[in-house]
Amino acid sequence: MTFKIKLLLLVAVISLSCKKQKKNNDPLPEQPEAVIDASSTSVLSKIYIDISGMKNSNGNLNVALYNSSSSFNDPDNAFRRFVIKAVSGSTRLVLDSIPQGTYAFAVLHDENSNNTMDKNLLGIPKEGFAFSNNAIGSFGPPSFDEAKFDLPAKATLTQIISLKFY
Repeated sequence: MTFKIKLLLLVAVISLSCKKQKKNNDPLPEQPEAVIDASSTSVLSKIYIDISGMKNSNGNLNVALYNSSSSFNDPDNAFRRFVIKAVSGSTRLVLDSIPQGTYAFAVLHDENSNNTMDKNLLGIPKEGFAFSNNAIGSFGPPSFDEAKFDLPAKATLTQIISLKFY
């Protein structure tokens, strides 16, 4: 399937899959669940990414999944990349058909859809972002080791993250 067809299918899934989700002692508002099928093979493992802190529904959420420290934080060298329409509040992404391994991800709320993290004159991000494990770096992004997690074979893993804004 071409990228454009996958993207159109993803938009259709997002618009049709709004449902209420409730966590223990942490009620969430209505959330769309974006199911992202990364390959046409059988389901290997699944990663749920619960994202909170969206300030608006402008632009897109850009998600990059990395499987090595050498490619971490370089979207052009990500293991898998996904772009979905942003929604206010909270949302759940489902990354499906992911092989067993060690991963880290980065999420950017690309409010102006320019596929770049916009920064001010001091280099401080002007758009929301988050990393797996809610990792935060000092004077820059976290390292792969701070953000990494292990994904066992045929498993389902949930990462709960909150977008950060400066």
